[in-house]
Amino acid sequence: MGKDFPFVEIPEHFKEIIGVPDPGTRLYRAYGSEDFGETWADAVFEICHGDGAVSPGGVAMYAHVTRPGVHKKLKSGGLTGFIFHVTKTSRFFKGKEALSNNANTYCYIPVSECKAWAKELSKKRDKKEYIDEVSGDGNWNDTHLINPPKHLKKKFKEEQKKRRK
Repeated sequence: MGKDFPFVEIPEHFKEIIGVPDPGTRLYRAYGSEDFGETWADAVFEICHGDGAVSPGGVAMYAHVTRPGVHKKLKSGGLTGFIFHVTKTSRFFKGKEALSNNANTYCYIPVSECKAWAKELSKKRDKKEYIDEVSGDGNWNDTHLINPPKHLKKKFKEEQKKRRK
């Protein structure tokens, strides 16, 4: 992936809404209530104006790749991804929210980047390199996108402590 890959630009005023990227990637993660999820989705679709955005499974319609291929590309920083983890109110502790591996998670990828990736793939001449990129690591059960990473869980816990004080 060259430096001339047309990544979407993230306007400064959206950075607080869409969250922070995982280290070494362009995988932006945010969390909050279902209501805040609407604000987050509006921001994502404004950032991806024009072509819009699709889920990881939708990337296949544009780049003709497998879902593991998409996950590998996201984890390596080759595509921009926007992930939202829905928080749930705890059943046991009144007023406490939980960031759970079982909660709803939403993920969108800019269509403009999917099309650029497809164009890049069409220029590959090395068949093995092409197959490796299209197939990814073959992990069809990858939970990397669904499960909140440690840095996000830590940030969430710190915010919970501040609210209790």
